Amino acid sequence: MEATPLSDRVTQTEEKEYSYLNLGPTHPATHGIFQNILKMDGEVIVDAEPTIGYIHRAFEKLAERRPFYQVTPITDRLNYCSAPINNIGWHMTVEKLLGIEIPKRVQYLRVIIMELARITDHIICNAVIGVDTGALTGFVYMFQQRELVYEIYEEICGARLTSNIGRIGGFERDFSPKAWDKINHFLIEFPKVLKEFENLMTRNRIFMDRTIGVGGITAERALNYSFSGPNLRAAGVDYDIRVAKPYCSYEDFEFVIPVGINGDEIGRAHV
Repeated sequence: MEATPLSDRVTQTEEKEYSYLNLGPTHPATHGIFQNILKMDGEVIVDAEPTIGYIHRAFEKLAERRPFYQVTPITDRLNYCSAPINNIGWHMTVEKLLGIEIPKRVQYLRVIIMELARITDHIICNAVIGVDTGALTGFVYMFQQRELVYEIYEEICGARLTSNIGRIGGFERDFSPKAWDKINHFLIEFPKVLKEFENLMTRNRIFMDRTIGVGGITAERALNYSFSGPNLRAAGVDYDIRVAKPYCSYEDFEFVIPVGINGDEIGRAHV
């Protein structure tokens, strides 16, 4: 038997051995139903093969057999982090179909609810990013603020997580004085806590090392993949549908659209 040349033996020992990890589709560490086959070099992800399509919930089929007003609770489940936006989106769709013009007051009330829902969604998103990068404190702290919003929901419609809030044409009732008190309390309380959370996370060395330059995506690729919302804006695309195609009287309000540069993890968190 011939001996293997020394040069070949050195090459063989220098070749890296990769491990493969099946992350999902029901892995406890994933947020949502999504599968990734990861090629790992230690803790570093060298390559990933994603599989999409697990998220289908038969929403369309369920909606076929229900009157318009009974579809609202199904929309709660499309994104439970900001269920009221889905509710109101469905109501506006039916109103457009039927040619219903809703009062200005209802439009403003909807804006309040939708912006509260956006805040709770972003609270969950950024707090969970902290957990995934090794920081639990901010998650627990910020969830207290989410609870304040859920108390507002509860006062308005009687529900918290899956809200079934509002009706086609408006709301089932006007906001009570107690609801306004809770909204005003949140407006005073939340900005201070948000600033503390920002200071806790964004200048944290560990958080920075694990998010800067991670998961970056270009503006062109984000558009090709039909990104929307903060994910699209973090890639540098200055597009917000509330400004581009205003609805519910968003044209009456002035607000700054935050836009990122690199489309990386920290950019999405900042946006």
